[in-house]
Amino acid sequence: MAINFNIWFKRTLIIITSLLIVGCSVVTLGYNRLPFLTIFELDSIVDLTEEQENLSRIQLDAWLEWHREKHLPQYIVKLEQWEKLIIQDLTPGQFCKEVDVIRTFTNEAVEKFIPALIPIATTLTPAQIDNWNKYQEEKDKEFVENFGKGKKGEIINEKRLKRAIERAEMLYGTLNTNQKEALAKRLEKSVFNVEQVLPERKRRHQDAINAVKLIQSGAKPYSTLKAVWDRNQKSPNPNYAAYSDKMLQDGCSQLSELHNKTTLEQRKKAAQKLNGYRKDFETLIKP
Repeated sequence: MAINFNIWFKRTLIIITSLLIVGCSVVTLGYNRLPFLTIFELDSIVDLTEEQENLSRIQLDAWLEWHREKHLPQYIVKLEQWEKLIIQDLTPGQFCKEVDVIRTFTNEAVEKFIPALIPIATTLTPAQIDNWNKYQEEKDKEFVENFGKGKKGEIINEKRLKRAIERAEMLYGTLNTNQKEALAKRLEKSVFNVEQVLPERKRRHQDAINAVKLIQSGAKPYSTLKAVWDRNQKSPNPNYAAYSDKMLQDGCSQLSELHNKTTLEQRKKAAQKLNGYRKDFETLIKP
């Protein structure tokens, strides 16, 4: 299935992240139900048939077992390292180094995830494509509302600032007033710009649509879908590819600035959170 990987796979990652936030017992239960939860999300996008669900589910079950065996142990090692790192001041370069690790994990997981999309890609109907287009249109509207300028023309709208604060507080606990103000000012200097990102979102969506058509015309499914993912990671538009690199560097700087303004108590809380994640993963890989 060539539905935009930046929607499909990230939706799965969002499920995993959400489960981590709410606690151990739910993580353990939710992780084991990831195939079902993923099918549920995909169905909400295109309205899957029963056959599509069943064929995809076989591959998703295999993906989960691979992920449990190959990736969770690596996550445990990495989280243990992060528990120690997060107590220290961190540079933008250190954050970008860890982002590269996450990208490697993601690319490996996507390569194993692709077979679950193939049964859908080969059978997607015009009506399902229409559902998908409508879904994408709604998501683009939400994107602009959440990340565009405020209602009165503010550089950073309330929704974006609120989301940034909430994400920081998920790790560090409650931010104080000075930290929140510093985060708001830093967001105002961010190189992120909706007007530059939105066209790329639309390009990716059309790229995925075209991939479905190619597959249904005889193109090799796996390599066609993998190419979609590769173009999501590095845009064929050289201007956007360069802009994406700038966003990454700016994001690492933003994370560093926020982290280095946290207190020792907040960093200890973050370390405890990471420790909890590690223990959750250790529970999940036990026979």
